[in-house]
Amino acid sequence: MKTDLQHKLSQALLRGNPVSSPLSDNAHVNPVSEMPMILTLEQLQPNPDNPRQGRNPRYEEIKSSIRARGLDSVPKVTKAPGSEFYIFSDGGNTRYQILSELWQETQDERFFRLHVLFKPWPGRLQCLIGHLAENEVRGELTFLEKAQGICVARSLYEETLGKKLSLRAFAQRMTADGLPVSISHISKMEDTVSVLLPYMPRLLENGLGRPQIEQLLSVRSTLKRVADSFLFQYDGPDPACDFLGCFERTCTEIDNHDVFDYDVFLDELIGRLLRECSVAGVDYERWVFELKVNKGRRSTKPELPAPVESEGDTTTAHSETVPTGMTSGFSAEDLLTEPLSSGSGQEASVSPVVEKKKSRPVVEIQTDLYGGAPVLSGDTDEADIEPVDGGSLFVTNNPEHVTPVEAPVSGHAVTALTCQDLWPVASHLDDIEHLQTQIYRTLFELGNELDLSSAFMAASGVHSPGFITLSAHSVLGRVMTVFSEPDESHDDILDALRALLTGGYQPGMSPVLNDTQFMTWMKLMYLLRCLYAKQRDVDPDVNDEEEWE
Repeated sequence: MKTDLQHKLSQALLRGNPVSSPLSDNAHVNPVSEMPMILTLEQLQPNPDNPRQGRNPRYEEIKSSIRARGLDSVPKVTKAPGSEFYIFSDGGNTRYQILSELWQETQDERFFRLHVLFKPWPGRLQCLIGHLAENEVRGELTFLEKAQGICVARSLYEETLGKKLSLRAFAQRMTADGLPVSISHISKMEDTVSVLLPYMPRLLENGLGRPQIEQLLSVRSTLKRVADSFLFQYDGPDPACDFLGCFERTCTEIDNHDVFDYDVFLDELIGRLLRECSVAGVDYERWVFELKVNKGRRSTKPELPAPVESEGDTTTAHSETVPTGMTSGFSAEDLLTEPLSSGSGQEASVSPVVEKKKSRPVVEIQTDLYGGAPVLSGDTDEADIEPVDGGSLFVTNNPEHVTPVEAPVSGHAVTALTCQDLWPVASHLDDIEHLQTQIYRTLFELGNELDLSSAFMAASGVHSPGFITLSAHSVLGRVMTVFSEPDESHDDILDALRALLTGGYQPGMSPVLNDTQFMTWMKLMYLLRCLYAKQRDVDPDVNDEEEWE
């Protein structure tokens, strides 16, 4: 009897779903739990939401293995309510295509009927996430295929919830559903689909990698920022639109190349900009500087505040115009301190408390990106600074002229020195965008000292640290990935950090950073602390596009 029962169950499984039966809707309800089944190729279909669009690069190798040994693994399938066919829930589309070909070639039953594991219908979204997770583990998807899958997943989430999702909310839901992905990664993927794919489909579909895509997106963002700087030098009504048009046409032209070369792309883009969007006073070298070094940052002097009119305004104006030491984009001559005495007699009317604060300015200049004397002081009295031209003070650019500083007379004076005293951040520069700019310039300065300036690239966005790490082959590069790629694993970070900062006691294990570079590193860490303090106050639902565009 047991044998008869097993035979009947096997026949029922092999019979499949009798779609033509009028009782099929009621008699054949999908199982409510996982169970093994035997299905034929006629009962199966590929998952239409499978992110893989191209042919698996290991297709022939997998086909040879299946021809010789059959399927080594059991595919997982599911079935949507009301559907006639089963679809693969977690990968399996490549195996289905191979089995179909082998069945046509050999008519061997082992390629026609296959053992599967049925899973109850989890929903279209979960099927898509399953395919993305499966391919992420195997590392077989191109960046474009991942990006398109992520975009479909976001639209499915929004369709299910009936509302738009911010990048942060979308990332949180993806992580909760088993596919961790960072906000910056999502933003780059969506930009790839929306602004690169229409103009560079061939290279993207052929597997253009993430580093090259990030370079392209960075150039596009830089062009938008540069457009604001060149607004009054450009004859056209909308430089941003024209610059981006040149970018898109260059992408279309480069898409005909077999291999993408960033330097070739940049050369073609600059040539097109010079031909089609001529800007007064901007030549090839200036475009190279803006696109590769400056990244569209403002390079003009900051506006000085208007003259004060009252005693109350005097205190505020003075406190905001003390040199900050953070304007790395300007030469030392551009940073002039206010005169200690204007000759107008206003000092006589200022309270003793205000007078005490005004008599101890903090003077500091950090080394400029293109040269400049590093001058550093603590709290310095008026008598400690050499007066020039009738009492006005200025910071010299002569390396041999350094402002004298009194040595601290007690240990308390040293311990009371704060990071803000060493690296003051002015109030008008104390926001996310300016801090990101200062962070990248400081990192550029440090990397330039170590011949690693090309290992980092500026980045923007409300949740960005201000840079991305292009190469982690150096000790500094490995350490900085902790900040630029917080979602990745960093197993060797402790050894890299020791090699960078302290070295070891063994002979030949000197630290990578010398004393001057170590101070630059400490400044970089302080700026990151300031930036993260600002970013923690950002509404979690704010995404990069809402913040900057």
